[in-house]
Amino acid sequence: MLEVLGFSRDEFDLYRALVEVASATAAELAATVGMDTDEVAAFLASLEQRGLVSRHENEHPAHFTASPPTVAIGSLIVERQRWLRRAEIELERLNDLYRKAADDRTASDLVDLVPGREAGMQRINQLLRGARREARMTIRTTKLTSDGYDFVEERRALDRGVTFRLLSERGVLDRPNSFGEFRDGQGLDVRLAASLPSRLLIVDSEIAMVPVMAAPDDLSGGALIVHRSGLLDSLIALFEGLWTAGAPLLESAAAEGGPSELDETDARILRLLNAGLTDHKVANQLGLSARTVQRRMSNLMEKAEVETRLQLGVAAKRRGWL
Repeated sequence: MLEVLGFSRDEFDLYRALVEVASATAAELAATVGMDTDEVAAFLASLEQRGLVSRHENEHPAHFTASPPTVAIGSLIVERQRWLRRAEIELERLNDLYRKAADDRTASDLVDLVPGREAGMQRINQLLRGARREARMTIRTTKLTSDGYDFVEERRALDRGVTFRLLSERGVLDRPNSFGEFRDGQGLDVRLAASLPSRLLIVDSEIAMVPVMAAPDDLSGGALIVHRSGLLDSLIALFEGLWTAGAPLLESAAAEGGPSELDETDARILRLLNAGLTDHKVANQLGLSARTVQRRMSNLMEKAEVETRLQLGVAAKRRGWL
């Protein structure tokens, strides 16, 4: 927020320190925020020029007072809002031009090539940053989903209100706590599949991205960007078919269905076991011991009034636990 409003971190700290006192000199503020006096004086001059602080000229050394935040910062917010609205209007105009041009595209214009792995990864982040409603992704068991992949753009999009459907190979769960930071009801659905044909990203049903190379995860040759077309419709249909066959792991609608008979840990244990994971892998995924998983399973069988895990699976589906 500070950068958006034109503040540096140090400038904001100075302004906030001045807000907390009636008035102060540059030396007093320097002692408060732990900065050099000359540096503070330069920041105060900048803040004064923008109307955020005022100087008492009849005092020596000069004292400074903070302008009221509602006036000083409020005016900056209003100005940024005006610029954002202008940008939104221009974006709408550009989208109109883009849609009109799309009607005249040839078949070769419906697919763009993004060359190279680095450019491909950058485009993935770009598409996620531009998502407005929904993103659908497949995640395969590859180096692209190693410990270094931390779902940064996915989390930011979730915070903006974008819903996600992630279809993951079961092998991704061999890495402990793969989806541990995500919880039911957060706008994220995750389903598991034994194997997937390729990596795939679909954003807002308007654009998709797939690797160029025949090897389904090799981005060394770049990626194909597929615009609205019959090919995009086919990729969407492919994802939906694979999604329907997947085993649920996380559900975004869980928070809307009222209180559940199960706590979240029991629910996730059931889903992971239903997806074909062993007790040991379930324990690694949830940060539990294998004995804890087995104890919870025994409690679930007792709660469902069954004697075997097979019977528990049937009972869990009947009771809506899966």
